[in-house]
Amino acid sequence: MSIHLEQEVADFSERRLRLATAITDYADWLDRQHGIDAERTLRLTDTAASLRQDKLVVAFVAEFSRGKTELINALFFADHGHRLLPSEAGRTTMCPTELFANAEESPSLCLLPIETRRRSESLAQLKRMPIEWVRMPLDPDDPRQLQDSLKKLTETRALPAPDAIELGLWDPADESVRHQLHADGTVDVPAWRYALVNYPHPLLQAGLTILDTPGLNALGAEPELTLSVIPNAHAVMFVLATDTGVTRSDLEIWQKHVHRHANYHVAVLNKIDMLWDELKSDAEVQAIIERQADDAARVLKLPRSRVFTVSAQKALAASIRGDAALRARSGIESLEYLLAHQVIPARRDMLYHAVAREVNAMIDESRADLAARLKRSSDELIQLSQLSGKNRELIEQMRAVLQKEKDSYDATAEQFRATRATVQAQGAQLMALLSEEALGEISQASRAAMEASLTTRGLTQGIRQLSERMVERIEEATRLAQGMLETLEQAYGRFHVVHQLPKMQVPRLDLKAYRNRLQALTQETDAFCRDPANLMLEKRFMIRRFYAGLAEEAKKAFSLARTETERWLRIALDPVMTRIREHKLYLDNRLAGLQRILENMGTLQGRMQQIKQEIERLRAGRAELTRIAAELAA
Repeated sequence: MSIHLEQEVADFSERRLRLATAITDYADWLDRQHGIDAERTLRLTDTAASLRQDKLVVAFVAEFSRGKTELINALFFADHGHRLLPSEAGRTTMCPTELFANAEESPSLCLLPIETRRRSESLAQLKRMPIEWVRMPLDPDDPRQLQDSLKKLTETRALPAPDAIELGLWDPADESVRHQLHADGTVDVPAWRYALVNYPHPLLQAGLTILDTPGLNALGAEPELTLSVIPNAHAVMFVLATDTGVTRSDLEIWQKHVHRHANYHVAVLNKIDMLWDELKSDAEVQAIIERQADDAARVLKLPRSRVFTVSAQKALAASIRGDAALRARSGIESLEYLLAHQVIPARRDMLYHAVAREVNAMIDESRADLAARLKRSSDELIQLSQLSGKNRELIEQMRAVLQKEKDSYDATAEQFRATRATVQAQGAQLMALLSEEALGEISQASRAAMEASLTTRGLTQGIRQLSERMVERIEEATRLAQGMLETLEQAYGRFHVVHQLPKMQVPRLDLKAYRNRLQALTQETDAFCRDPANLMLEKRFMIRRFYAGLAEEAKKAFSLARTETERWLRIALDPVMTRIREHKLYLDNRLAGLQRILENMGTLQGRMQQIKQEIERLRAGRAELTRIAAELAA
């Protein structure tokens, strides 16, 4: 592991935590300034918590025997002085493996038995069911215990061929795997369905999560990987073998599971040391490697700059032995540079802009609110200072003007309450579109269409129905929210124009991310349903497994859209009601103050002193807000 890569991950973690701290400070500031603006402070608290829990996910995808696990060892765990993950010939990870660090739990290896594939629960659901996993403690200080424990990842077990077919782990129609059938009628399959490795490595503790996904068979057998896990990865390393180039199964993995899903993907031609030839010059060897890389870029339709050539085995050996020349020749440094200077900064910037956009809008509104409150207090102080020694008639006139202003303001506030009631009624319609009942009806109708079908085509139509109807609901909700937004903007505008309140920007309900997610699932559905390999009767188990994964992802997107909508309804209405009440309280206090002055001119100086203290408090709040804004921008 290079110093640059380690430093970039550490910097990413530090900036993420710094941003979370600044957001928490702003939430506390808002709470002190507007103690009843609970919804915004809650939203900020949730945002800060999400930042602290954010992970940078790098997935490694390849067919078997491409050296993918060795590449993970070379990139991230070479400082151990040995292989962390098993990657010897004939002994490599057989199931998808997720490596991360969770300080709240002791280091462990958790394994999900392959038999759980018969169950309807998704991987995401099973991750929340500890009783279903086989858990083994890991001792980071005992290399042998660590290696012995992680060898469990290589385990297979013999299943009768019908069971392997039922589980979707072996296809007798596939000529390339027929040789796996033993004389006793059994087939070797992975012993485990999924593995979770909680390991206290500095990179993992800084927020990196590594996903090792072995082989076309594993990817095809677990649709959730391609529907959820890989699309949510921030980078995907697609590993090939330099000596074979892009094989048919490599291309199938690339086309079905990688290139149209990943946020950032590159191809890695591994095992370049197999082309090292002492009878050829270094230039001749490099020309052969470059030719292989050019061919891979052409076949995969990738820019040549996104194809890397490495020898993971030599890189690992060089790092362990301290052989700088061999490490440089292995090509690993260019891949480390990519991660350190492109993938990690891209994720950092994306995260920063996504958070800062929302928080900065709130801070701008807070600045405007503070400025307006300071101006009101300063104007009142000037007016009161001019009253010193003046007669009661002038004070009466001032009070009459203020009373007229308050009456006008109360009329506008009452009008807004009527608008608010209308918007709340529309909000109920909006929530009904995205309710759990609506989700249940869509899911039930789709599943009923599948269960009633005796044909594969009918099964796939049931799958299509699920994602398409959810997209329709999201789009209808977006149209309704747009109408509500326009109504609120007009109401907000009246307070700004008529009463000179700070211009409050109505937050927009943006369901685009959830609609896009559902549309992407629809595209996945279309690709799955068009694939001739999925139209055979033997694939009915896989179709149902795909449906289960699709339903889980669609429900997740739909539920998140509902949560976002519910929160938006509160944010769109509650903050303005807070400002309306604050301004009403301000007018009431001013009127009461003038009344007290009319009744006793001696209270004038006391009121002026109160206003001066308020101005000082507002200025201190402004200085603190400026500091918080600077932290967010750092």
